[in-house]
Amino acid sequence: MTETKRIFVVAGEPSGDMHGSHVIRELRSMAPSIEVRGFGGPLMRAEGFHLLEDLASDAIMGLFPVIKALPRIRGWFAKALQDMETNRPDALLLIDYPGFNLRLAARAKKMGIPVIYYISPQVWAWNQKRVKKIRAVVDLMIVILPFEETFYRKHNVHVYYAGHPLADRLATNEADPKTVATLKQLPGSPMIGLFPGSRPHVVKALTPEFLNAAHKLKNNHGLGQARFIVAAANQPLADWIQSRPEMDGLPVTVVTQAAFEVMEVSDVALTTSGTTTLELAGHLTPMVLAYKVSPILLALGRLVVKVPFIGLVNLIAEKACVPEHIGTRNMAKNLAADLSILASDSKAHEKAIAELKRVVRKLDAPGSYQRTAAKILSFLSAQSQPPTVTE
Repeated sequence: MTETKRIFVVAGEPSGDMHGSHVIRELRSMAPSIEVRGFGGPLMRAEGFHLLEDLASDAIMGLFPVIKALPRIRGWFAKALQDMETNRPDALLLIDYPGFNLRLAARAKKMGIPVIYYISPQVWAWNQKRVKKIRAVVDLMIVILPFEETFYRKHNVHVYYAGHPLADRLATNEADPKTVATLKQLPGSPMIGLFPGSRPHVVKALTPEFLNAAHKLKNNHGLGQARFIVAAANQPLADWIQSRPEMDGLPVTVVTQAAFEVMEVSDVALTTSGTTTLELAGHLTPMVLAYKVSPILLALGRLVVKVPFIGLVNLIAEKACVPEHIGTRNMAKNLAADLSILASDSKAHEKAIAELKRVVRKLDAPGSYQRTAAKILSFLSAQSQPPTVTE
């Protein structure tokens, strides 16, 4: 590619900023003259991205916070459109963040700007009718989960499977040996990792259940010598967890910014859903998954959700290799029962590890970000070619 290409990028959450920064690094390595600008976060800016709005550091999640922030969101939308009018890009690259990004894709399409979407909205899980809109406004969908490629091909969307960045993350974010050694010195066995998530409302819903499950493991399942380590996403959440009355009487260590280290030393784990399940799989740590919702939301979810599992590990495996507990009833009791099997039954533990190895193999080899960047540049090159005329 000889001429300078320009891409407008939108990433609206910290995870999008992280993924976007790696893709931008690869784009600039492969095409040094490329211009990348738009909305993202500090990690993208550190890679030479012209940051117009820091959405990632001001991520807005949840119904009521979004409603409250609507004037700001409308302002961001107008600013994106104005910039694309003034500095017309060769493509719009959207990273996750579907509420904002799918609307922007529709407007870009009307402007004649090609749209690339990286990290798919979970249309395969619920409200699959949205795939019709995606087919209409997205020119290239780049996905990171193997079953997403099958889904989009079925719906005639131009799709490319780049592999999951997990392999890259495991290779470039190795656990700190000193922290691992320190955690291994903690008294108690088995070592059980607790991963309640990073979003405050999820952490506050799951942490009491996880700690109550820990009590039951010690008192009712013959695991009186167990040691528990909570991987907190940040210090405010760690402080909140430390203040919980359920902590009393438990041998619990709370650490921050050390998720991989906790995964490295854990024999088994309790976790919320999401990418953490794949990271645990990458560390071959058998796990039990939990997600807490009210009975009303659970009933509604069963009406609209179109997939048999919520855990990415199970979706990729296409079977229940990780126990899932969704809802509110008897959660701590059920979590403890499943976790005790993984912690005390060697055959169950070995079988779980074998299943996780199969899942990790399905996620493709390292190089996901390089493949993503190469596909984007190939797409841009194809867009600039004149149409073939046959006589």
